[in-house]
Amino acid sequence: MISYCIVAYRPTYTRLLLEDLVRKTSAPYELLVWVNADDASFDDYLRALGRNAPLTIVGRTPENVGMAAFSQLFAASRYQLITQFDDDVVCVSRGMAERAARLFDRFPRLRQIVADVWQDEFTTGARPPLAGYRSFDADEGLYEGPVDGWCSIYHRSILPLLASQPYATYFPLGGLVNRSLRQQRLQGLLCTRMKVFHVIGPEYASLFGMRELEMQKYQTLGRTNLVEWYAHPMPEATLPVLQARWAGIVRSLDGDGPS
Repeated sequence: MISYCIVAYRPTYTRLLLEDLVRKTSAPYELLVWVNADDASFDDYLRALGRNAPLTIVGRTPENVGMAAFSQLFAASRYQLITQFDDDVVCVSRGMAERAARLFDRFPRLRQIVADVWQDEFTTGARPPLAGYRSFDADEGLYEGPVDGWCSIYHRSILPLLASQPYATYFPLGGLVNRSLRQQRLQGLLCTRMKVFHVIGPEYASLFGMRELEMQKYQTLGRTNLVEWYAHPMPEATLPVLQARWAGIVRSLDGDGPS
C-alpha cells in the first residue's frame, strides 16, 4: 500500500522515525532509505532492522546530496502511496496509509496529502498558522494552503510529475509539486487528521542533542538568521519540561488511528 522514502542525513532522527513506522504501520509497506551519513553504528542498525522489516537501502553517498536523492527513492517505490519524509520527522500518527488511501478514493482530484505537524510553544513544526489556510472539507480536516514535504503522501499516478522536478540538495519539493498540481487542476491538501512531530527549533533540537548539527547545516546554507536562532542556549530548567512534552507527544500520536 505505502512506500516510505527517507533521505537519512541525521541518523539520530531517522532511527526514531523508522522504529515508529515499523511499530505503527498495519498496511503493506516498504522502507526506502538513502544513506546520506558516514556512521558505522547507523549502518549496523539498518542491517539489523532489515532482517525484520521491509527495508531497502536504495543508495548511499558520503557527501550530503540532500533532497536530490528523492528522485531515485521515488523511482524505486513499488506501492500506490509514495511518502516523502523529512529526516527530522521522528514520530507519526497511526493509520496514515489507510486514511490517505480512503481520501484519494473519495476525492478524485486529490493527488497529494500533507500531514499536519505538532505545534506548541517550542515549535511550529514548519507550518504557518492555520488561519492562513482555507477549509476544503472540515469533516475530513482538509485544508488548502502552504504545504511542503515534512510528510507528503503522493498518489502513484503523479510519478511522472515527481520525476520531472528540479532536484537539488535543498529545495521545496512538496511545495513545488503542490504548485504543479494546481496548474493541472489537481489538488494537494493539508490533512489535520494525520499528524507528525517535525523537530523544528532550538529547544527540541537540544533535547535530541542535535542543535550543533542544525547550526552547521544552516551555516553551510548561508542561513545566518537560523544559525543565530539555534545558537541561543536552552535554559537548563527547560529540559525536564521538554522531556515530559516529548513523552506526551508520543502518547498522543500513538492514540490516533485510521478512520
